Amino acid sequence: MLNVIFDMDGTLLDSEPSICGAVNEIRESLGFSKLSDENILHTIHTPSLNCAEVFYNIKDFPHKSYKVGFEKYFSKHYENATLFDGVDEMLKTCKERKYFLAIASNAPHSGLKPILQKHKIAEFFDVIIGTDSHIESKPNPMMIYRILQNAPFKSSVFVGNCIKDEGAATNANIPYLQAKWGEETHAKNEFSDAKELLAKLEKI
Repeated sequence: MLNVIFDMDGTLLDSEPSICGAVNEIRESLGFSKLSDENILHTIHTPSLNCAEVFYNIKDFPHKSYKVGFEKYFSKHYENATLFDGVDEMLKTCKERKYFLAIASNAPHSGLKPILQKHKIAEFFDVIIGTDSHIESKPNPMMIYRILQNAPFKSSVFVGNCIKDEGAATNANIPYLQAKWGEETHAKNEFSDAKELLAKLEKI
């Protein structure tokens, strides 16, 4: 049996265009020019960059997530986000295999369950954890450690889509699978669709 921990944005949910739209609407409200989607995603995925400072010019942002305080913008744009093809059936198969499923996301903890419920996949997860004042963001492994404290199986894997996710898995000393939805894959730990992910999970 297997404990499978998923990131959400860019891993299960095709939400990165929504995030970029929200960030640029916030920037416009603050009187700043728009950033390219490439710039926004690079900032989000790079551990050494401070998202709030880059996006909002706020150096001492008091929250772990750059989304806190701007929820109305992200909620609006998340209405356009969709699950990647086959995610719901993939999760159903995971539960049929008796996997323990969890979410570890850098999004604010309070907003995670409503998003998952909207897409009708919340019921698949045994544990859902996001950032708050007591939980560090990835690549810090705190979320993974908290999940594994109560996970029932010895074998675990983290499924994500960026260097922060890979870093969290490395720091927690568990295997990592990289989402490359619809893209050509090169590394052994990469998958391009739900069927390929299920096949890789079965081999762990």
